[in-house]
Amino acid sequence: MMNKQMRLELISQIISDHEVKTQEELGQLLLENGLAVTQATISRDIRELKLVKVPSKDGNLKYSFKIDHDHLIMEKFRHKLKDALISIEVINYFIIIKTLPGHAHSFGALLDSMDLEGKAGTICGNDTCLIICRAPQEALRIEEQLEVYQK
Repeated sequence: MMNKQMRLELISQIISDHEVKTQEELGQLLLENGLAVTQATISRDIRELKLVKVPSKDGNLKYSFKIDHDHLIMEKFRHKLKDALISIEVINYFIIIKTLPGHAHSFGALLDSMDLEGKAGTICGNDTCLIICRAPQEALRIEEQLEVYQK
């Protein structure tokens, strides 16, 4: 009998070794490894392992570890800062990011996908992205985090 921890380790190994695109595919691979589990269990395990869907080599989506996804977002953001950032300014609850024309929306999309504690949301135009923060000190802390990505 396999306990939960062993099952989670097996799922982690399968996700590392295969491009798993669906819960059904994961269930089949578990079965091939001698473990029959329900779809509900697979769904709970995916949440517990914090698996996310990321692009696979063939353009479809596959399961991956959240850390990989976060790293990918951070790298995209770092490149975006180098390519299109003009300035970052903090005014009370707000962080104003000035970009080259046409780049603010992609900054906003990346910022929305990042887990920045204290960020309430973003509003973007053509060359300006506004980050709305929950408190002025949160705005300063987020600005410091963004500066780290510029290095």
